[in-house]
Amino acid sequence: MLLSTATATAATDHAPAPWQFGRDSNPFVAAGGLPFAPPTTRADGGWHLDAVLAASNTEIGISRGDEQLRYDMEIHELRLAVSHSFGERWVARASTALVRFDQGFLDGFVEDFHRIFGFDNGDRGRLPGNGHTIRYSDSEGHAVELARARSGLAPLLLDLAWRAPGEGSEWLLGGTLKIPTSHVSPLIDDRATDLSLWTALQSTSATRWRWGARAGVWFRGEGDLLDGRRKDQVPFVDGVLGFQITPQWDVAAQYQWHGAPYDSAISLLRSAGTLTLSSAWHADSGWSLRAGLVEDLPARHAQDVTFFVGLSR
Repeated sequence: MLLSTATATAATDHAPAPWQFGRDSNPFVAAGGLPFAPPTTRADGGWHLDAVLAASNTEIGISRGDEQLRYDMEIHELRLAVSHSFGERWVARASTALVRFDQGFLDGFVEDFHRIFGFDNGDRGRLPGNGHTIRYSDSEGHAVELARARSGLAPLLLDLAWRAPGEGSEWLLGGTLKIPTSHVSPLIDDRATDLSLWTALQSTSATRWRWGARAGVWFRGEGDLLDGRRKDQVPFVDGVLGFQITPQWDVAAQYQWHGAPYDSAISLLRSAGTLTLSSAWHADSGWSLRAGLVEDLPARHAQDVTFFVGLSR
């Protein structure tokens, strides 16, 4: 999951909610078309750029009935997004990313962090193998495996939203189209064409507290990733709350939830929630630098932890 923020300036009262440009980075979800947070709107109708570098680490083994899942992988992602407002009513965004699956570098850090604070390490350090494997199988013949380092282009996501500005807030009615881009692995791009429809309400006034909320439905096309277990419709909701500590510095928390994308007893393939905590520094030039982390809540339903840093303007 990764980031975006509205640039804070003294020249305008238009200050949209500090949506984090992220989502569940579990590849069984991220290979499809689950939308990112709503695109950022600008009062001047100009272009908005997001560049995000993220590392997501998970080590888990689950067996439920006839299903088995082993997920021991670190995923690195460099995501770029470009947004543009058209007059007072429309905003569009295009986004894609370079993704790499490999052994990574966060295992030791995460395990030491858990030990220091007395947290359970779960399956970390207990799973056999080379440290970068994702493998699912069941008795019906559904299977997927990625057992070595892989890189590829993530799906292209196109957002279009209609705005209804109000006094201190605005409604957004939007859709997100997912277009396949890569044949490298179904865990990078599931090769389905998806459409999501959503509505959001967010603050726009330049006060210290900023907020946003969204609800929608993800409609899934036929693809290459566990297609026999795929659910055709998946609901999702998002919420963000930010506080402007100074004109140059803010903090934000965002919670995102989605329904089960698969008919499965494995928690990682069912409904999931992720909590994003971040802080941003806003330069007078209009650039913003945001860094933070994403945790799975509840545990074992999404990626274990994601660290990210991003630049936006």
